[in-house]
Parts: sequence; structure tokens; C-alpha cells
Amino acid sequence: MESGDMPMHSMGSGMDMGMAMDTGPAVFGFHLSAILMLASGIFYLVCAIFLWRTYRREKNELIGALFAFLAYQAVAMFFMGVQIQTMNMAYSYVATLAVFIGAAYMLKFPFSSFSQRIRRIVFILSLAVGLGLFIWFMQTPERQAGLMNFTLWYDIVVNGLVVGGFIMFFGIGAKESWLRIKAIGSGSGVVACCVVSNVAMLGGALVTGSVFQFAAPVIILASLAIAHKKQSVAVNA
Repeated sequence: MESGDMPMHSMGSGMDMGMAMDTGPAVFGFHLSAILMLASGIFYLVCAIFLWRTYRREKNELIGALFAFLAYQAVAMFFMGVQIQTMNMAYSYVATLAVFIGAAYMLKFPFSSFSQRIRRIVFILSLAVGLGLFIWFMQTPERQAGLMNFTLWYDIVVNGLVVGGFIMFFGIGAKESWLRIKAIGSGSGVVACCVVSNVAMLGGALVTGSVFQFAAPVIILASLAIAHKKQSVAVNA
């Protein structure tokens, strides 16, 4: 191999990433998809900071799961935007770790009715599984090439269908109207991002995916605000 040649595994990794996402047209030197990801990351960070006040006030597993969702999505989206712009795969690995760690925190909510010991065991196991999968994928260039696709599906199934679906199911069974609004609305926001947006991205529908990305935290925060108002009215009635 001559000094100017690129190793085959590097070419394969780059080609797989290129096929996974159309970066779109350039705007002021930035790829459109990179701009959308970076903007989403910053927006989610702002929403997470806003939700932190609610978390400090209520400190329950539902708000904790929603805060974890906004926080890990902020990190994942921002670093994916940097990766798309720089084509440096190291940034996508940070995004992947954010998804795996965020999933461990979000999975606390479906087990919130169990004892503290059980919840802690579930958290440790889910964190170990996520980190174990990351280490396994990093062993060879071929596995690394499929890591991002796997991460999207992991996000869809674990965070979207399992946690997001459970939050909505919890809301359907709630007796208080304000709690139904809080759970069904926030669960819908999680599903909108983790399921609808990710599926759209996998299908190459960048704009559609971005719309649902931006809509998700708005749905969550609006649901929490409406629920808080109705709860206050019910308490003071």
C-alpha cells in the first residue's frame, strides 16, 4: 500500500456513515443536517435547564426520566452534529454513549413502583449492558461501522417504545386528569423523538425527522405546564 492510500476499513466506515445520513446542502460552510443537529442539541439543553427547576421541586421518577431524556438527547444531537460537520467518528461515539447512559436513567421510571434496591439493580444492569455493547462494537472496524445504526434502533426500542410507551400507558391508567395530561403528553413527546424522528432519519427524511425532534421537548414542557396549572386548580378548589 502506498503512503497516500486509505486503509480499506476506514473507507468502509466513511461510506457507511455517508449512506446512513444525507448531509444535505451546505449553508455558510456547514452541512444542513449538521446545523439541524447542533440546533436541536442546544434547544434540548435549554429545555433540560428549564425542566431542572421542576425536577428540583417535584423530584419524582417521571420528571427524572424526562430530564434524563432531554439531557442525553442534548449531548447526543450536539455531538452528532459535530461529527457530521467534521467527519470525525470520535464525536459519534460520544453521542452513542449518551444514548446508552441516558437509557439506563430513563429505565428507572418503568420500575418506579419497585423497591429502591430493585431500581438500583435495574439501573446498574442496564448501564452495564449499554457500556458492554459499546465496548463490543468498538472491538473491530466492521462493528464500529454499524454502531450508529444500532444506536438509533436501541433508542427507538428502549427509550421510545419501552420507556415512552410505559409513560403513556401510566397516564392512561391515571385517575387524576392533570396526571393523565402530564404522562400522556410527555410520553408522546418521548415517542415523537425516539421513535418517529429516528425512523424518519433512518428512512432519509431529514426534514421530517428534524420537525419531530424540535416538537418533542415543546410537547413535553407544554404538557407539564398544563398539568401543573390543572393540578393547582384542583388543589385550591
